[in-house]
Amino acid sequence: MESKQKVLLVHNFYKIGGGEHTVYENERRLLQEHGHEVYTYTRDNHELDTSLTKKLLLPFTTVFSFKTFREAKSLIQEKHIDLVHCHNTFPLISPSIYYAAQSCGIPILQTIHNFRFLCPCGIFYRNGQICEDCVNNGLHCAIQHGCYRQSKLQTAVVVNMLWLHRKMGTYQKIHYIFLTEFNRQKFQKLLGTHLKTEFVKPNFEYVNIQPAPQKCIHHRRYVFVGRLDESKGIGFLLKVWAKAKGRELVIFGSGAMEPQVKNAAAKNAKIIFKGFQNRETILKELSTAEAMIFSSEWYEGFSMTLIEAFAAGTPVVCSNIGNSADIVQNAKAGCLYKLYDAEDFIRQIENIERKNTEFRTNARRAYEQFYTPDKNYEILKHIYDKVCESNHERTAG
Repeated sequence: MESKQKVLLVHNFYKIGGGEHTVYENERRLLQEHGHEVYTYTRDNHELDTSLTKKLLLPFTTVFSFKTFREAKSLIQEKHIDLVHCHNTFPLISPSIYYAAQSCGIPILQTIHNFRFLCPCGIFYRNGQICEDCVNNGLHCAIQHGCYRQSKLQTAVVVNMLWLHRKMGTYQKIHYIFLTEFNRQKFQKLLGTHLKTEFVKPNFEYVNIQPAPQKCIHHRRYVFVGRLDESKGIGFLLKVWAKAKGRELVIFGSGAMEPQVKNAAAKNAKIIFKGFQNRETILKELSTAEAMIFSSEWYEGFSMTLIEAFAAGTPVVCSNIGNSADIVQNAKAGCLYKLYDAEDFIRQIENIERKNTEFRTNARRAYEQFYTPDKNYEILKHIYDKVCESNHERTAG
């Protein structure tokens, strides 16, 4: 009978949810559905609102949390955990979770959802531009610019955590799951030859939707789904839509740039703002659109909206940078435009319209081949088996 590892899933919840939280919940459900005993160790940033002491100690506990170490070690021993799989550990859980697992002699996996290990703000984006100064010139650049929450003091806390654990070799002692090959290569300088033993596994999504019949497609209607802020390219999108020649743009989301979106919609009848809506409403609109617009101006992690678009058989018009560009290009499920280039954006929309049927077929095929729960479990189980086998060989030797 195939062995099913006992898994401890680890996640630090932010105050505002996002894709990382969805992936954590999806993988917990996936493992349980396939017969694994799944235990969880989670903490929530709302803890900081209930305790002044925790706020004051945060510069130290971000580096190493003795609370996490004690609680996680106890749980690992009590439940006879086979493997610890971390999603987010920042800031309350801290890298102490790795040492708790190591002290019990069990392997640790860390899924890389963002670029926090390389960039204190986690997204390689500053002042409206891609920024990799911390990789190329050192972590001190982040303090100079106050990258984390626009605060030099708070940035220094994150930099201190990263610097100390680099010196301690912490990041060489764990296994990694990267969401894309692009993601993996960004860690070359940090992990060096250790990178060769790591894994690539995409996200997946539980999506109960089928592609819409051709007769139901609203040609020349495009959909944007996401947070309304500068890094998502919403400013560029509002400007370029004046050149879209009668095409409709339906915008779902909320955020700091919501007033600008509402103002643009009031001036241009072809921009339709629908704000925050439930998933069912968005998927229905997405499935009948000509394409989804993914105009992000940073590298992104692995957007769940891309998977939803593929599941719906909807092509994607995507900026030509980062993980998202690789995902769309590899699936042959859409077109890439040069970042900030309005003329090329319009050209790629025209390409989408010429080859829409082909792109729709490719999008759905990509979902079925790579992004369903069953396909993802095959990859995840393979990773778990390899990591546990490697750990057994190391400890036995």
